[in-house]
This record gives sequence, C-alpha cells and structure tokens, in this order.
Amino acid sequence: VLRLIRQETPDYLVALFDTSQKTFRHDRFPEYKATRQKMPEELQDQLPYLWKILRGMRIPTLSKEGFEADDLIGTIAVREAREGLQVYIVSGDKDFMQLVSDRIFLYAPGGRNMEMKIYGPNEVEQKWGLPPDKIVDLLGLMGDSSDNVPGVRGVGEKSAVKLIQAYGSLEGALEAAEQISNKRVRNGLLECREEALLSKALVTIDTSVDIDIDLEEMRLHPFDLDELIPIFEELEFRGLVTQVMEYGDPDFVPADRRESPEKNYQCLLNPEEISRWFTSIPAGSWLSVDLETTSTDPMQAEIVGFSFSWQPHAGIYIPVRYPDGEETVVADLNALLKVLQPVLESESLPKTGQNIKYDALILKRHGITVRPIRFDTMIAAHLLNPDRRSYKLDLLSQENLNYTMVPITDLIGTGRNQITMDRVPLDTITFYAVEDADVALQLTPLFQRRLQEEQLEDFFHRVEIPLLAVLQEMEFQGVFVDRKQLEVMSDRFHQRIEELKAEIRALAEEDFNPNSTQQLAAILFDRLGLPKIKSRSTAEDVLQRLKEVHPLPGKILEYRKLSKLVNTYLDPLPSYIHPETGRIHSSFSQTVAATGRLSSSNPNFQNIPVRTEEGRDIRKAFCPQEKGWKIFSADYSQIELRIMAHLSQDPGLLAAFQQGEDVHSRTASLVFGVPLESVTADMRRVAKVVNFGIMYGAGPFRISQELSIPMKEAQSIIDVYFREYQGIQSYIDRVLEQAREEHYVSTMLGRRRPVWDADSDNRLRREAAERMAINMPIQGTAAEMIKLAMIQIHHDLLEKQFRARMILQIHDELLFEVPEEEIPALRELVKDRMENALPLSIPVVVDCGVGNSWYEAH
Repeated sequence: VLRLIRQETPDYLVALFDTSQKTFRHDRFPEYKATRQKMPEELQDQLPYLWKILRGMRIPTLSKEGFEADDLIGTIAVREAREGLQVYIVSGDKDFMQLVSDRIFLYAPGGRNMEMKIYGPNEVEQKWGLPPDKIVDLLGLMGDSSDNVPGVRGVGEKSAVKLIQAYGSLEGALEAAEQISNKRVRNGLLECREEALLSKALVTIDTSVDIDIDLEEMRLHPFDLDELIPIFEELEFRGLVTQVMEYGDPDFVPADRRESPEKNYQCLLNPEEISRWFTSIPAGSWLSVDLETTSTDPMQAEIVGFSFSWQPHAGIYIPVRYPDGEETVVADLNALLKVLQPVLESESLPKTGQNIKYDALILKRHGITVRPIRFDTMIAAHLLNPDRRSYKLDLLSQENLNYTMVPITDLIGTGRNQITMDRVPLDTITFYAVEDADVALQLTPLFQRRLQEEQLEDFFHRVEIPLLAVLQEMEFQGVFVDRKQLEVMSDRFHQRIEELKAEIRALAEEDFNPNSTQQLAAILFDRLGLPKIKSRSTAEDVLQRLKEVHPLPGKILEYRKLSKLVNTYLDPLPSYIHPETGRIHSSFSQTVAATGRLSSSNPNFQNIPVRTEEGRDIRKAFCPQEKGWKIFSADYSQIELRIMAHLSQDPGLLAAFQQGEDVHSRTASLVFGVPLESVTADMRRVAKVVNFGIMYGAGPFRISQELSIPMKEAQSIIDVYFREYQGIQSYIDRVLEQAREEHYVSTMLGRRRPVWDADSDNRLRREAAERMAINMPIQGTAAEMIKLAMIQIHHDLLEKQFRARMILQIHDELLFEVPEEEIPALRELVKDRMENALPLSIPVVVDCGVGNSWYEAH
C-alpha cells in the first residue's frame, strides 16, 4: 500500500474484505469454495493488527454478509466509473478482468522483483484473446479449481477461448454443441449444460450491491501517526516506521528530510581544552561515556578514542590512535588518563552509557574505576521489553528518538576492504563516536520516565545497576583453566571417539558418516529394519528408545555426547585463555534471558554439562591459579521449588521444607500413596521429574516423554499431584488469569515479562505462553535472589579486604577462588548473604563445598 501511494498518488482508497459467512453463491451451489483450506490460525491471529493498521492509515474498510469482497469492489468500481472517475482494482485475481473498461483498470501488483502490470481492455484481449465482457463466459466454460467452480468437463482454457471466439458466448457454445467435432468438448457441453450456466453465474461479479459508503469517505487522508507508530514499534517494523512518517500530517516532515538539530560535536586534542570542557560540566549532570576500540573483547581491546556528552546534540571526541597521512599517531595514553581519571571517578557526575560495563572494564585495565555508574540504556531497554531480539543503539535511537545514526560500515567499510577504527579520518570518526555518547545521553531520561511508568525504577536501581560492578569485577578476574588438563582429556576423548567410530562401522557392517542423519537413518531403518518411532527421525529421544532394540543407537548416543564435549568445550576452551593473565575472561550479560537470568559468552560457561560423568570431568580443569588456594562453591538447594512453595503457599510443600524433609521423597510418598520410608529410588526419580516439570508448565505429553510412560499414566500422576498440592494448582490458576487479563507476569521484586498469547485461539501458541507464564515468576525470582546475594558479597569482599574473589555464576551456584586461611570466614559470609538475600516464608538452604577444582568443590 505504501508503494502504491508513493508511485500512483491515488485520490481515494478503500479496502474490501470477505466475511466468514456464506454468500449468495453458496445458496446456489453449496460446494462453492469447498476445496479451499481454512485460513491458518496464525493468520487469523494477525487480523486484529491489520484492522488497526488500516485504521491508522485512515483507509476505510468494508465487508457485507452474503457477499464477497469481489462484489463490493465491482459495485464501487462500476458506480464511480459511471461518475467519471478512473478506477483501479488492485488485485492479482483474473476474475476482475470482466470489469475492465475504458475507465476501470486491473492493477496487478508484481511479486518480489517483478513489475506490476495494468490491464485495460487491450491488455485483457492480448492475454486471453477475448475482450473483458467475454471473461465470464471464459471462466464459466473452463471453471476454477481454486473456487471449486465446476465449468465444463473436458474444456480447458484453450478450447474455451476457441469456443467463445467461434460462437460468441458460453450460451452460444452450448447451443452449437452438436456441431463441434472435438468429441471430448462436444460431450462435455452436452452433458454439463447446467454446470456451465451455474459456473457462469458463480463467476459473475455482482455490481449492484447495496453498500453504505460514499466517495468522500474513501478520500485518502494523512495517516494517523499517533495510532500507527506505536503498532509498528510493538511489531518491530522499524523500516516501516520511517516510511509512514512521510504520509502523516501535512505539517509533519519525514525523518530523512527533517533538519536535525545542529550537532556540536568537537574533536579535542589539547589537554588544556579537554580540562576546560570538563570543568564546564555542572555538578549533578549526566555524563555519557563511550570508547572507540580495536576489539569487542574488553580484556584485549586497545583504546582508539574517548567520547563524552553531557548535553543533547553536543559532545567531544578525544582521539588516542588516528591516521595522519600514511602514519598512525598514538597519543600519550597515560598522560591523557591522568586528565580523565578525576572526571571518570567523580561522584558528582553520574555516568550513563550503552553497555557501559564494556567501557568501564577497559578503563579498569588502565587503573580507572568509572563511578558512579547510575544508568545503562541497553539494560533499561531490556527491562522494558525483555523479549526483543536486539538492543543495538541504532535501533533504540530510531525507535525512541526517531533519529537515524551513522552506520559503522560508513566508516570502516565491509569485507576485504574493511579497515580498523584507528584508520578512520578524524572528522569522520568524531561524528560517529560522539553520536554514540549523545544518543545514549538522550535515551537516559526517556528510559528513566518509562521505568517509572512501568514501576520498574526501583528494581533497576536495586538489582541491575549495582550488579554491573560485580560482573565487571568477575570478568576482570576471570577463571583459571588448566590447559594441560584440557589437552589430556581431549586426547583421551578423541581416542575414544575413534574407537566408537570403529565399533559403529562394525555394527552397521558398512562405512558411513555417523554425523549424517540421512546416512544414519538409512542404516537404522532400511538396512537394520529398526522400528520408525518418529518417521525417520534420529533424534536423541528416538535413539534412547531404539538402543533397547539394537546396540548401534547406544553407540551413536555415546559418540554424539563425546563429540559435543570435545567440539564445544575441550578443544575450543584453550583458545579463550588470555595470553597475559593465563585465565579465561567470559562476558556476563544481563540482557539475553527474558527471565532475568544471567548468561555468559566467549565462552558460555552456563552450559557446561553436569548430568554426565564425562561432562563433570571438564570441571576438573577449573582450579586455583595460585598455590595454597582452593575453589569454593556455594549452591542454592532446590531454590526454584522453595520459591514455588513461597509463591503458592501450599501447606504440604511449605511443611516439607520447614521440617527439612526431602521434598522429592515426600512428593513420591503422596503421589504413590506409600509411607515416606517405603519410597524407592525410582519413585523419587519420578517425583523429581514431576516436581520440576510442573514448574516449567509441563503437561502429560512432556512428563510421559521424560519418564517413558504412557500419556494416560502421566496424566494420572499429574492429577494426583494437584490433588495433594492444591495450593500449586491455585498459584498456576492465578498466574494464568493475570497473564490473560494483563498480558504480563512478574517476579517477587516486580520484574515483568510480557505474555501475549495466553488467550490465543492457537492451541500451540497458547500452551507455550502458559508454560512461560508459570515458570517466569519462579525462575526470575531465583535469578533476582542470586543477583542480590552477589551484590552484597561483592561489597563485603571489598569492605573486609578479602583476597578471595568471586569468579563464576552458573545458574544457582557461585564459584570463588580463595586462600585456604580465608575459607571459614568466606563460607560464613557467603552462606549468610545467599540465604538472606531475599527472605522466603521457608528456610533457604545453601550447600557449600571446597576442593582443588570445581569438580571437587561442587
């Protein structure tokens, strides 16, 4: 529609739609359109947005029960053409060619990379060999399989055209049937007379429908941007936001033509000028900080320049490395840092930025502690919208400031011709670099207001901002991983993988690639004739069941497990070891998981396996770097179940934790109806799966898959579970009701996650939303608890001058490197802070361990 308006500048526009009701054509022929597939639910779910968008574009919409959109289109087209207007029907439907005249044209939009085509009377005749007024005869004879219009049996497009050319019309062809030499066509006309006349009636567009819309109501008006832009922002139609601006109020100037506020971006080289600029900043002003560097790795990046902004549309760039002809000038960084340190560490200038932890970590390597960090636009954007895919500054700028930033590719190019930032000319990099600091500064008060409106401000300043310093310190310290141990394990695993390949070949009795699912399927199902559980799937759950039938699937599972460990951890981990510190400095992110859990990258420590012995072996390489030090682990015990007990206030679950019982054994006792002392290990395993499954919103199908039992049995276990734990059922009902009514759920501290599909008509989407809604308050609260503990522990370690350091956070576990003599004091401190970080109505328990490696300590 935007392209249509831009290219054709119409005076009037109207959008016509079918209804879900039967039409007069169904009355005449009940099988009309019977072969049409029902509209997919995914498309139905989007229709409310379509109506909103059309309303925002101020394009009138019309439908009428008993008639198709074609009839409404035909009525308006004929009526307005009669009044002297040129009418264009925008459609690719050939049926509309019957309406084409010297004033009515068919505007057929092309597909992607195809030109649109306009059909007038001549173009219709060129296409079909018939004028527009004969198209209904043509369609009546040849029928239309898409609408289940029967036509005449044996008459196709070419023979239909010849018949009309020879006899003038469908009726003329029927009258002349006996004279036709082609036996198949003659028999069809003789035997299908009624079908032919019916078909012509079905394809004839009714142009005299009584509709209540006049010409002036269809006049094209400027778009209602107040309605349209929020919809596009919600749907993340970023490119369209810019486009629709052009068609808003006549006084509105499009973004790409608007005069931007004049930018006062300066490049300062002189230390005196730099000092003078900083002394001009009033106390209490926000100072936005951004660094240009040579790498995305903050532990190895070199500083190319500094950007600062404290007023919108203004700021400075201080270059460190920049080109001067063919040479690269490198400023005296240490001298420059002495000028900047008082400002960067000034308590009277609150700092903000986009992903400011990255910049602060680089500065920490140079002896500067950026403080006080009071805001981060990326974290604020994530808190306000935790489900979006990207929080890049240019996207936040476009959506929130309607300002398009300079793309980095404009500076450094792409591909083979790409250059590093220190080769970008000063005037070019100055604008780009200061723009980053300026945009982050402008977003800060805007996001502050939104956090207040969403009642997230307290959470932001209590949890997420204080956590920045903790994560920065953890990334700076890094983790020591013994390279030699990794290499020894890798060699051992590689040897076992080769042995497995030989065993797999022997069992298959032929050589094939075990990594190829197609080749494996051929071996399993064609050569060995194993049962096809899920068609020809070779997924893990299928192989688990097939290994009971034949030894090959078991060997494949072991091969896959070891290959993943080697390729994901053992072989890549040494490449992450820092050349100077000898440690791995992973990055911890607050803006990946929508639940609020931390994630790590380069490498991802969160996914190091713990369920298999081989996976746990990798943890043996995580050890202290110094002699006389140990690894200390502190792990929340069943924290999500405890939070479930607190949130649901289920008496049985509360009693189990208050009395220190094994909650899985207690659940097994209730579900299987046996005394606690009679619970077997297998019963406890079932109860554990159910306990955790319920928290993740698992239904009978998922439970049956996990336990390898029939769905009926799984449903029976779930029914007993909810009968015994009625408080949990009530909690789930409350959460789902909130999700359906308010379209979000929240944690104990108020962190929110949108839930849009909890009331969807699409069962799969609704059930997925329900699972998310049930789990998020529990998992999100667990994440908050450990974050609060980390903040307090970090503060205590500094205040009490511990040498021990917090080095990793993995789900519900904290890992420390600690001198032996500090272990008792650290144990007491960590246990106290973790257990009291977020008090529940039942005891919170933390399990602690000490060892020469993570393996021993956990």
